[in-house]
Amino acid sequence: MKPKNIILVGLGPHARRIYYPLLEKYGQQYNIKIPLVVDLQSQREIICQYLLSRTIQPERLCLVDDEKKDNDFLDNKLQATLNRAASDGQIDGIIISTEPKAHKPYALWAIERNVDILMDKPITVPLGLNHGTASANEIWQGYRQIQQKLERSRSNLIVQCQRRHHDGYRLIKSYLVDFVNQFEIPVSFIDIYHADGMWAMPSELFQRENHPYKYGYGKLMHSGYHFVDLFAWLSEINLLLEQKKPNLVDMYVKRFGGYDFLHQINDADYRRMFETDRFDGYFEPNRLEMAKMLGELDVFILCQLKRHDIVVTTASINLQQNSFCRRAWTDLPEDVYKGNGRVRHERLNIQVANLLNLQVHSYQSYEVGKQAANTTGAGHEDHFDIYIFRNSKIIGGKTLEKISLGEEARVRHRDDPSYLGHNEAARERNFLDFLEGRAGVSHFTGHGLTNKLLSKIYECIAAENSGAVSPRALFTL
Repeated sequence: MKPKNIILVGLGPHARRIYYPLLEKYGQQYNIKIPLVVDLQSQREIICQYLLSRTIQPERLCLVDDEKKDNDFLDNKLQATLNRAASDGQIDGIIISTEPKAHKPYALWAIERNVDILMDKPITVPLGLNHGTASANEIWQGYRQIQQKLERSRSNLIVQCQRRHHDGYRLIKSYLVDFVNQFEIPVSFIDIYHADGMWAMPSELFQRENHPYKYGYGKLMHSGYHFVDLFAWLSEINLLLEQKKPNLVDMYVKRFGGYDFLHQINDADYRRMFETDRFDGYFEPNRLEMAKMLGELDVFILCQLKRHDIVVTTASINLQQNSFCRRAWTDLPEDVYKGNGRVRHERLNIQVANLLNLQVHSYQSYEVGKQAANTTGAGHEDHFDIYIFRNSKIIGGKTLEKISLGEEARVRHRDDPSYLGHNEAARERNFLDFLEGRAGVSHFTGHGLTNKLLSKIYECIAAENSGAVSPRALFTL
């Protein structure tokens, strides 16, 4: 079989947990070769240690100077290295799993060479999003730039946004598409809640590179992208109703940032809870002033989709990192991605006027892979339940139906050592769309509304941080 040559850009915690094991899992089936891995010089020891035990070895490791990591372009040396790897059309795909500030230049390089792309979310991340409306607008402009290039290319660009490929959310969207088509009533309410359970110590607010705050963005460009995208993807359902579909977005945004967090849990609290004064310096006046420039920990969005002056859908999107966590230590463990007390809580509530209510409840009580007791239902690592409430005398069916997906999926995959959970299974489907050249459900072209929303959300945040009384945006779909 002809080799399938894949460049991997970024071998950080996410790529080590998801992408490299998937490349190995499908390595023999697709004859996968890795001609090049690109990362930062500072990660040399971690990457070399990781690669020692892997069954597929990269042909070459390219380490970029750390001072170039924030560039919005590829320097000549790096571009020459990539070009050599791609000479004679020998590259079939590139996985972009860097810190998101670097996504765009790698994507543009691949698009110009008709190379398929699997890109982590978010698509583009300008610096200083919390404090510059111009930076906020660059999100949308960056998306449009890639879109225009992609229209003239043969590249297939998949965005790693797994909830579009999640069994539970696909079931919900399919059900709603059929329901809205049948009864011609639009989705009237969408409530999305997600909490990372991620506790950053005061020093980490200023220093961390993985899921950073120091560049002027935070939760929205970490896991928050998934849930803004989930809202955008579900809101497409109302476009089925020609006489009722919305054409305007009216949005109000509030945020909670590092400055607020350092006042919520202060130096006295850290001394009491952890018996340490190591963080006292971060509560000095100059540091607190600097904290105002940090990215957001939490974002709360109230949004209405309107048809002219008529409200079609009201939405609430509440995204938190300042939330219930199992972290009870100040030192960083080796695994800072999933092994630092992180606990996920996720909820979805959808109303279709007076006819139908769908709910998702997915709540963990312990870190991934660290179950301390025989938990079932809420609290289990794989907890994911769907509830469907029907006005059965009008629409038929059961008045209440419960579908449990997560734990049942774990049982079905008990003989598969590569299975990491229902969300990771959805990531694998996006990976296969990329590997097999399919557009799939998370193709770049489906992320336009997501990126317009993100751009406008950050405009509201920046406006409030500059003193605006009402952080509100009104724009056309």
